[in-house]
Amino acid sequence: MRHLQILPILGLLTLAALAALLPATPVGAAETAGPAPVRIEPELEAAMRVRGEAAILIDLAERPDLSPAFAMDWEARGRFVVDRLRAVAERSQARVRAHLESKSIAFQPFWVDNLILVPSAPREILDDLVGFAEIEVLRADRKMLLVEPVGTAQAPEQGRAVEANISHVKADQAWGLGIDGSGLVVAGIDTGVRYTHEVLLPHYRGNLGGGVFDHNYSWLSGDGGSPTPSDGHGHGTHTMGTMVGDDGGANQVGMAPGATWIACSGCPNGNCTTAALLTCAQWVAAPYPVGNPGSPDPARRPHVVNNSWGDCGQSYDPWYQGVVDSWHAAGVYPVFANVNAGNCWYPYPPGCNTVGNPGRYGNVTGVGSTGQSNGQYASHSNWGPTDDPDTVNPNGYPTVKPQVVAPGVDIRSAVSSGNSAYASWDGTSMSAPHVAGLVALVWQAGPCLVGDYAATEDILQSSAVPVPYPTSCGGEGPGNVPNMATGWGEIDALEAVSQAAATCGAAWVVFVDGFDDGTSNAWALTTP
Repeated sequence: MRHLQILPILGLLTLAALAALLPATPVGAAETAGPAPVRIEPELEAAMRVRGEAAILIDLAERPDLSPAFAMDWEARGRFVVDRLRAVAERSQARVRAHLESKSIAFQPFWVDNLILVPSAPREILDDLVGFAEIEVLRADRKMLLVEPVGTAQAPEQGRAVEANISHVKADQAWGLGIDGSGLVVAGIDTGVRYTHEVLLPHYRGNLGGGVFDHNYSWLSGDGGSPTPSDGHGHGTHTMGTMVGDDGGANQVGMAPGATWIACSGCPNGNCTTAALLTCAQWVAAPYPVGNPGSPDPARRPHVVNNSWGDCGQSYDPWYQGVVDSWHAAGVYPVFANVNAGNCWYPYPPGCNTVGNPGRYGNVTGVGSTGQSNGQYASHSNWGPTDDPDTVNPNGYPTVKPQVVAPGVDIRSAVSSGNSAYASWDGTSMSAPHVAGLVALVWQAGPCLVGDYAATEDILQSSAVPVPYPTSCGGEGPGNVPNMATGWGEIDALEAVSQAAATCGAAWVVFVDGFDDGTSNAWALTTP
């Protein structure tokens, strides 16, 4: 028997014992009544025909009811979601896993969505799996793209104190109100992070101070690689820098420098595999110690996760949908880049219906690009509409993508070639972490919003500065607000945190210093 990972979820019960408790349908035999036939994706059939073997992503039908989680506090919510997901996965996967074991087929089970990944199997195994009524779909393996920057340049070590893109969206003015993301945890699923970089080291949750580090619960290599945070590419270091980076001096490159960060390398060395992305997704819902996936702790999950990866598909692909739904239930806010025209060989601008998956999902905040500080659409940024209408927070425009835009041109941030190395890059990968950092600011300013995706996205959209770009894709608003290139507009951190504070019953009070021009020199956050 060989398998990649079996999670000890239901105590001492073995898979064989669990299987014995289930109806006695012969393993691999077709059910005779009721259930719909197992669907096989055409891509999987094609791979089998060409090679005689293929990776198989087994998508089981059963999903737990996670709706009670939305009324729970943060800690109870996380534990409820993980317990329900794990219990359903262990029970419903038992017969399938037992069969794979009996055939000496390696596999990796997941509970964050009810999935089993088989890295390689012959045609006879695919034929067997069609006979399991608990399976809904047999999918082909996915190869996602790292949303590589479309323009790169080395940047000087000496920065401009607050970078122009950060001050343009008024993040520094939010800091002036005492709102810098303190108390919030941000995560990135990316290429990894150089944790020793000068703008990231102070903000790493695994930094215990005094040169002591504990990487458990704060770092994971999605492919089982380095036990300490690393980045062989540089992309993940750059995106994390835009979320939280600040050396306390000349290099203030991040939106939420008061937040702490954790990370999982879902695209190590730029290669985004199904196994690594699902491993990271599960770890985000409930981080666990390095090498010990059987001890997840959802209390240590992040509040927001940035995803600067995707595909060039022009239709909805639901393979990661269950993951996103689980994050929602756990209160983790999902942010995705819209993908770049240059990644997909589209023209500049790319035109309608070019947003990639999972950024085109209706229940994620998709992010496109503007210039560094000009507030104008950047032509590398892919467009909506989506064919997966938003049913959570449509605001009258359910097919709009992106939701918002943020600076994505000449964005200076950290890179992994050295502890004081920087580069200026272009792309929606650079824009999305601005929004992830903004969520941390919004949730510090409005604690009642923590875990509330719909209300938070409302604020991101209503506080945005409209950029009325004419796309003529259909589904746009009056005066091209919103539209399919810039969504509801470019983020405005000061307005967003002000709306968040007001939503939660706080108010900004201005103390006027008595100058003739009536300017103020102090702000304070008060509560009734």
